[in-house]
Amino acid sequence: MDIYQELIMDHARHPRNAGRMVRATLKTKAMNPFCGDEADIFLKIEKEKIHDIKFEIEGCILSKAALSIFSEDVKGKSIKRVITFKDSDMFKLIGFTPSLSRLKCALFGFEAVRDLARNHKIK
Repeated sequence: MDIYQELIMDHARHPRNAGRMVRATLKTKAMNPFCGDEADIFLKIEKEKIHDIKFEIEGCILSKAALSIFSEDVKGKSIKRVITFKDSDMFKLIGFTPSLSRLKCALFGFEAVRDLARNHKIK
């Protein structure tokens, strides 16, 4: 097993930042219609930074792991950083570019957080 597989399996089995947040500043429900993944994502914003992130997810190994890895990376980052985060940045975090059929699994959680950040910035 290579290091990237180990990283994905570890985060899928033991997702970081999993759970609900009672006093979230922002929240959303993300869905991946291609394979049925669903996640409730909660953000606590303080001073235009992501102070905390939590999520509950039902999905495949890659979707769980990718959202867990992203949640670790995004804590403490500015809203601007999240808005400018690209798909290629996500692939660097998880350590590989998924096949075309798995792209949405790797990206759906991050895209939901990015959309929340964009909507927050608009207000």
